[in-house]
Amino acid sequence: MKQQNLLGLKAMIIVLFVSSSAAAWNAPTHMVTGAIAYRILGNESPRTVSVVQTLLKDHPWYADRWRDDVEKVPESQRGEMLFMLAARWADDIRMQAKLQRETKWHYINFPFKPAGEPEDIKPLAPHPDNILSALAENQRRVKSQVSADQRSVALAWVFHLVGDVHQPLHTVQLFTQEYPHGDRGGNEVCIRLAPGRAPLDLHRLWDGIITSTNNIGRLRNITTELLSKFSRVGLRELDQRLPEAWAKESYEIAVKIAYENGNLRGSPKGQARDCREVPDANFISRGYPARAKLIADRRVYLAGYRLAELLERVSGN
Repeated sequence: MKQQNLLGLKAMIIVLFVSSSAAAWNAPTHMVTGAIAYRILGNESPRTVSVVQTLLKDHPWYADRWRDDVEKVPESQRGEMLFMLAARWADDIRMQAKLQRETKWHYINFPFKPAGEPEDIKPLAPHPDNILSALAENQRRVKSQVSADQRSVALAWVFHLVGDVHQPLHTVQLFTQEYPHGDRGGNEVCIRLAPGRAPLDLHRLWDGIITSTNNIGRLRNITTELLSKFSRVGLRELDQRLPEAWAKESYEIAVKIAYENGNLRGSPKGQARDCREVPDANFISRGYPARAKLIADRRVYLAGYRLAELLERVSGN
C-alpha cells in the first residue's frame, strides 16, 4: 500500500507545472534562503534541523536525486545541502498540465493601479488559490497524520513558498492603459539596463538580482555574506510572523521600488514570446539594479530567518 501511495505521489509531482516566468527568486537564490534557515536553526534549534532532515529524507526526490547531490559535498555540509535542495525543489519540477492548481501557489496578485489611470481600467482581485492559501494548506499538511512522503512534499513547498512571498513581484499585478489585463507581476514589462544589453522582463531582473550561479561554494559564501550583513536585532520586520504581513511588505516594496510608484512602465511584451523580441524596450534608470539588489538582499535574509522560525513551529519544536 505504501508503495502504491509513493507511486501516486510521484505521478502527481510529475504533472506539476512551474514555468520559468512564474518562478520567483531563481533556484540558486532559493538555495541561499534554505542555507540561511539551516545555519540559523543549527545555532538556535539543532533538534529542528534533525527533525526536518529526517522528514525530507522521505521525500520522493531524496532517493532518486537528492541523496547523490548531498553525498557529493563534505559530510559537514550535507545537512545544509539538503535544505538548499528542498528550497529549490518547486522550481525543479516541470510542467505537464498548466491547469494544476499548484501553478498559482507561487504568487498572489494584489492589484496596483497607479493614480491617474482611466476609470475603465478594472483591476482584478487575487485568485483564491494563491501563495497565502498554499502556505496555510502545506503547513497544515506537514502537521497532519498523512504519510511521511506526503508530509515531506508539503514541507518542501513550505521551504519554497516562504522564499517566494518575499520576492516583491510575486505579490502584485500592475493595471494600466499599457497593461489593462495586468502585467503578471512584471512578466509582461520589458526593460533594458543599458545600450547593447538584451532586453529582459522586469520580473526576471528581480529573480536573478542576487545571483545566477549554481556553484555551491559560491552560494555558501553568499549565505555567509548575508548572515554577516544583517542581524535579528536590526530587523524590526521579524516581529511580523504571519505570511499575510510578509506579502504586504513585498507588495509595498513592489509599488514603491519595483514600479517606482507607477512611474516605471517599461515596454509591453505584447505578442512577443520573450522580451528579447522587443529590441526597443525602454531603459530603466542607471541606479535601479543597485537599489533592487539592496532590497533583495534584505528580503532573502528575512525569508531565511522566517523560514527557520516557521520550520521550528511546524516541526513541533
